[in-house]
Amino acid sequence: MTSEEKDLINQIRSEDAELRSRENALSRLGEILEENFILDLLPSRAVIQVLEKIASSRATPGSLKRKAKALVQTYKI
Repeated sequence: MTSEEKDLINQIRSEDAELRSRENALSRLGEILEENFILDLLPSRAVIQVLEKIASSRATPGSLKRKAKALVQTYKI
C-alpha cells in the first residue's frame, strides 16, 4: 500500500470529514486502482480488504458503501 493510498483510506474512514471529501477520496482511490489495472499491476490486498470493510460497515453512509462495493467487485482478483 502506497502512502497516497494510506492517506486516502484514512480520509475515507474519518467520520469528522465531510461526506463530499470522503466521496472524493474514494473516487481518487478508484482512479488509482484503475491505473494499476491498466498497467497490469495487482491491486493491493490491504486496499481491497479496507474497501470490503467500508462496504459492510453499518456506520458508513450508503453512498460510500455502494462505491466501495463497486470497487471491490471490479478490482478484486
